[in-house]
Amino acid sequence: MKKLYSNTLMQLIIALCTFSFVACQEYSIDSQPEGPLNIQIDAQDSYTALATSPSNVVFNISSNTPWTIESDAQWCVPTPSMSASSSLVSEIVVTMENNTGKQSRTAKLTIKAEGISNTKVVTITQASKEDLVVIPYDELVATEGEDITFTIASNKPWEIIPSTAFISNIDKKSGTGNEDAFEETITIKVPANAGARREGTITVKTEFMTYTFTITQNGVVIEQEEDPESTTISVGGTSTGGTVKIRANKEWKVEVPKEYQSWLKAEALSDTELKITTTVNNQLSTRVGHIILKTKEVVDGFEGITFDINQSPAFWFNGSSENRVIDEATGDVKIMAVAGNNVIANYAIKKGHLTFELADINLNGESCLHFNLWPNAGNANIKLWLRSNSDCDFRCAGGFGWGQKMFSLTTEELNAIRTIEFFVEDDPDNIGKLRVRLSINGEEIGNLVNQTNIYETDPSNNPGQVINLQFEGGLNYTEGDYYTVKSITYEPAE
Repeated sequence: MKKLYSNTLMQLIIALCTFSFVACQEYSIDSQPEGPLNIQIDAQDSYTALATSPSNVVFNISSNTPWTIESDAQWCVPTPSMSASSSLVSEIVVTMENNTGKQSRTAKLTIKAEGISNTKVVTITQASKEDLVVIPYDELVATEGEDITFTIASNKPWEIIPSTAFISNIDKKSGTGNEDAFEETITIKVPANAGARREGTITVKTEFMTYTFTITQNGVVIEQEEDPESTTISVGGTSTGGTVKIRANKEWKVEVPKEYQSWLKAEALSDTELKITTTVNNQLSTRVGHIILKTKEVVDGFEGITFDINQSPAFWFNGSSENRVIDEATGDVKIMAVAGNNVIANYAIKKGHLTFELADINLNGESCLHFNLWPNAGNANIKLWLRSNSDCDFRCAGGFGWGQKMFSLTTEELNAIRTIEFFVEDDPDNIGKLRVRLSINGEEIGNLVNQTNIYETDPSNNPGQVINLQFEGGLNYTEGDYYTVKSITYEPAE
């Protein structure tokens, strides 16, 4: 028994020595309870923390005597705050709440060990909440230039970044800020503007916050009086002229680019009035032209204000929009073979020359394309029915009297049609009467003579024939049949 006791005692001594060696080797602290009292702390004297989502402060305490940590601020909490027992190494984690105030704050951690007179004080300083308030300049800067001001209130260092040169002459481009966030007034010297209205941005930045606002300076002003923000002028499809009120701070003139001069004219009637003149829009979709209003004097940097002239077509559609397709590039309109899918003019024709220009036509079955020139009043009419491999019919009826021309077209001939022209004119062989002619692709197909001149015999009851182009109802249509209209043009004879 004595020998066994001795062996057990020896093993215990070896184990204790081994543990002591490992612990001392890892932390370089002699934590044996025997010997003088000792505490070792690897914390720095001070730490700084962010106002929002601050990182934890972490340090170690190794001691052979009990210890405590006291925080003088509720927002700063060490864990653990005392030793569980002596002779152990503890990791201390200090957590902090967000600082919602406008000033920084400080917490002190006091570390005391039992039997040791010296204390360790760790100071933690937490930054204030980022606070930046900018009151921008929000008025229109004068064309002649002026000094403008805005204010900055910040509890952090800040800087100003201008986006462009005309707002770069700033009396103070940076500042240190102050904990009370007192307002600071900033002045910008804006030079005169000889060109068009211009804009620039001012950006105020701190480390974590950014505020940007726009400064607008007036320049050369040429605008519509009734709608200053709009650079679009809309006119009707059959309009021949109209005026627009203009407000300007310089004398101005108007130019029409060459590509629009065939249908669009513009002139300055006075310093405040612009006249727009257009021809009838013979396309089936809205057409857009441009005019440019410029200063009479050359102004550096100002190339004029471009206004869009949107002219609606002189026609309207009857039927679902799903049954037609507008080519945005050309303005051509593809019209599907559906009963009642009509194109109707907003004007009536009398004597003159009416031309239908087709980009494409595809009629292969029983589809019938019907040109119906019908009056606003009365019953006089001019009609044309086009069918493939069947009789086509060109006629005058009603108040005109009667005239008819029948002819036939193969499918290939019908689908090759690109122009269809009606001529309503005085009959050279019958005084006081009309002659109505039909031409297809430049070839005369029908010549109906000795027709009553309804425009002279009863003008009040016969204001003219309205263009009505449609697929004839009551027939079967071949799926996929269509025609594509480029333009419908009417040139009156008088």
